[in-house]
Amino acid sequence: MTSDDQKTAQHQSNMEISAGVDHPKVSQLSEAERSKRREAVAFANASANLSAFEITDDMKRLGERYISGEIDLEEFVATSRNENSH
Repeated sequence: MTSDDQKTAQHQSNMEISAGVDHPKVSQLSEAERSKRREAVAFANASANLSAFEITDDMKRLGERYISGEIDLEEFVATSRNENSH
């Protein structure tokens, strides 16, 4: 299976998971990937704290959504920028 085929299959899987109105889209991430994302969010939070930025509850929830696979890195960064520009 090529990389494009894998992305298509994952996208289809995400769509099936997110088909329910009450259920957010959640990717099936390995524990290793979740751990990697958890470390990245912790690093981002520490970096923001060192820069005197406050980590809001909304930003904490956004981090959890990224860790769980509900959103990807691109959406995490874009939403983070939007939150911090207000």
